[in-house]
Amino acid sequence: MTESDILQNLFSAIGAIMTVFSLFFAIVSGYVAALYFFLARAPFMLRAMAFLLMSIGLVFLGGTATVVGRMQDGLFAAWDRLERPIVPLQDLRNPVPGMQLAGGITQQEIGVAIGWVAAVTVYLALFYMTFLYRWPSGESTRS
Repeated sequence: MTESDILQNLFSAIGAIMTVFSLFFAIVSGYVAALYFFLARAPFMLRAMAFLLMSIGLVFLGGTATVVGRMQDGLFAAWDRLERPIVPLQDLRNPVPGMQLAGGITQQEIGVAIGWVAAVTVYLALFYMTFLYRWPSGESTRS
């Protein structure tokens, strides 16, 4: 694999991650709107079905993100085997110059961890808002 092939595939992987994030945002936004407008007052089985369907969608997105992450790791390994790359591997994994992290953790790994923590936190918040939170009753709360 040539340097230009690896670089093109890295850009494609970044595009795929951005697509996954956009779909995550769209699914969560739609679910929050549904909670606010009608799902909060729906019977338990309807809320459970909606939460299950959202969960299935998020599992598929998480699986996609995992596969793309593994593909990126393979591309980084291929990049590291290049004789004289245009950009050193450490610069690819640490895009913000001068911000070295202790323990050999790269900025890219921190970004991945932040993404997963944010996704799990949002999922738990939606679970709470769907099944445990007591929404105010009546239309007067929406004016």
